[in-house]
Amino acid sequence: MKMNYKLGGFLAIFGALIGIVGHYALFLNWYRIGMAAESAEPGCEILLKYIHPTLADLGILAGVLFAVSAYGFFTKARWGFLLSMIAITLALLGSWFINVPYMAAGLPPIYFTLFWPYLILYFLFARGVGRVSWSITLLALLTGLAYITCFMNGVSSTSRIITIGSPLFVLVQRLHWAAMIGWGVVTVGILLKPKEWMRVLGLVSGSIELAVGIPLAYATAINLGRFSLFALAPIISLVLVVLFLSPNMWSRLTGEEVDEKTPLEADLSTAAAD
Repeated sequence: MKMNYKLGGFLAIFGALIGIVGHYALFLNWYRIGMAAESAEPGCEILLKYIHPTLADLGILAGVLFAVSAYGFFTKARWGFLLSMIAITLALLGSWFINVPYMAAGLPPIYFTLFWPYLILYFLFARGVGRVSWSITLLALLTGLAYITCFMNGVSSTSRIITIGSPLFVLVQRLHWAAMIGWGVVTVGILLKPKEWMRVLGLVSGSIELAVGIPLAYATAINLGRFSLFALAPIISLVLVVLFLSPNMWSRLTGEEVDEKTPLEADLSTAAAD
């Protein structure tokens, strides 16, 4: 289907303004307030002091990528859509996670004022600009949630290592990052053009998060005496792994034809055709 370049250009300009102006305004007004707040859970003060600037950097970077993608759209370059998908992936991460430590510190989740417009932009880009099917749009949204929650587990594990020093957090911390990177690549990739290797990468990323996320979620839930937010990543990853296990389901969701022949069967078919 033909891409809507004009709509993409205007949406990208709007995304750039949200990313750059919005993050400057919120950060300069709320950074000191966040650092001065008393945290309800261990490690939140570290997130508010050090992770907040990092996520603001991601938000501003997303704004810059949106601005460049706007140029791409207006010059009818197909890479404009690629940059906009990378930008929206970074933007949603940068505007979502920091709300968690803010709420844990009894502060308003101010970055949702950026997150919800970005979520609307995601659907407008996918459906209105790239003409991506609903099934792929929703699947990419789910893989994007896995990407964000794996990031959350990695960052939160880091803060708990500093404040508590539990061996479990030390053991699982780095693999959350590995799962996050994998899900990020899958999210952008399937929005552009789904490929079989993305399904395999999703299975690997989801399995990594299940291996390190389930023990972490169980241990923290027992310690807190309630549902642990560490459980979000393994729950979402489990759903995706179940979906990705079936080549037929993958084909139905993405529209990509999957060749289920073994290498021997493929060789025999080629020989017979010759």
